[in-house]
Amino acid sequence: MLRIRHFLIFLLSVAFCLPSLNASAQWYKDRIIQNPERAAGVYHYYEYSGVTTADAPKGYKPFYISHYGRHGSRYHQSGTTFRHAIEVLDSARNAGLLTDEGILLSRQLDTVWEEHQGMFGMLTERGKAEHHAIAGRMYNNFRQVFKGRKEVDCISSYWPRCLMSMANFTETLLKNDDDLNVHYQTGPKYLDYLSMDLWSEEYGKDCDAIVEHLKDSLIDTDRFFSKMFKDPAKAYSLVEKPKELVYQTYMTGCISPDTEFRPNIFSHFTVDELVSCWIPSNSRLYYTYGISAEAGDFYAQIARPLIEDFIEKADAALAKDSDRAADLRFGHDTGLLPLIGTLGIKVDDLPADEGLHHRWQSASVHNHFANFDMIPMGSNLQMVFYRNRENDVIVRLLYNEMDATIPALKPFEGPFYKWTDLKEYLSSLIASIKEYAPVRDLATNERTGVDEVAVSVSNPY
Repeated sequence: MLRIRHFLIFLLSVAFCLPSLNASAQWYKDRIIQNPERAAGVYHYYEYSGVTTADAPKGYKPFYISHYGRHGSRYHQSGTTFRHAIEVLDSARNAGLLTDEGILLSRQLDTVWEEHQGMFGMLTERGKAEHHAIAGRMYNNFRQVFKGRKEVDCISSYWPRCLMSMANFTETLLKNDDDLNVHYQTGPKYLDYLSMDLWSEEYGKDCDAIVEHLKDSLIDTDRFFSKMFKDPAKAYSLVEKPKELVYQTYMTGCISPDTEFRPNIFSHFTVDELVSCWIPSNSRLYYTYGISAEAGDFYAQIARPLIEDFIEKADAALAKDSDRAADLRFGHDTGLLPLIGTLGIKVDDLPADEGLHHRWQSASVHNHFANFDMIPMGSNLQMVFYRNRENDVIVRLLYNEMDATIPALKPFEGPFYKWTDLKEYLSSLIASIKEYAPVRDLATNERTGVDEVAVSVSNPY
């Protein structure tokens, strides 16, 4: 019944949103025209905006930072993401079926494939540089935090890309101040709250139905085949899934800018083709982790332990004898996106419709949410705590180093919130989150499944 109801809603939303794809003024298309590599979506590298954040109210000084950072740019987690496209084009090249452009594309895909060998899921050099840069700006922007206090606590997912992100981030902090006392922790129990991995067969089927319908409706193969194959009709007879070939080629292009050699695979696509491939991938991520209209109540569970951790550690840092300068968490988009979605944040310097302060229908969410802006590689949330001589505490939220607001919560001044108000809001969110699934058995490291719902330690993002 759940799937039927969601699918009916989905059909209505698709009927509403598809005509808009031909409109001349689409903000997400404009963003991709400005930088076609943004079409990589969740695989897009970190873009520092350079936007100047607001000044703190008079008399308030920063003293503590609570942070969550996604790992930096990485290699694809698995060869299944793009191997089919490589094999098809290699076979066509050997058969003499490719045009000159098709041969170039095939060689570019081979380059990406070769670089992935022995490095699937690992942090790239670009990912390391992203965390060095973010840490450097954090230190420079909030020197008073690290001059006044010296304890820095770091918790990481045990996946190597997160551990390496943490290592590069703290390396920069220590280069700026070698008196900092940095503590490191990792393990399954930390991943359980950094990025709980929830799965539901029912929601999974709903999401797949939306994504596949969007692919079928939006992805056109004719121009691509005419450019890559000498005999498009013969190619169609040989390629079992033409749309999947185009989509996997797009997926290879998504990860290419994160790698060392960075062949420009997106140059073989028109902007409209990039948009048509990006929309389904954007909808999939939003449905499963963006606190969507369809599944937000379920996936908000991921945010609950994180919100509790932010409150608990902030209260400890506010204690009179605390020397804690920062709590740094390093995880995945599958932890960070549910967190900011549950918080309902909005970044004012992004396009007007963009944000997570509403729950959107996933099929049309491209009109309101872009994963390349909201959850690129290296994306991060920083809660910066300030206080004055009267010990009044206020908090500013920075998302991807830009001022972020919570439209549902009245600010103290500008983008600053009283900690008492923000804490009350966070506590109300915790109380509103329904628990659907049990926590994994830490003693055995096994799932404790409940029918169609399970919790696991696997995390592909």
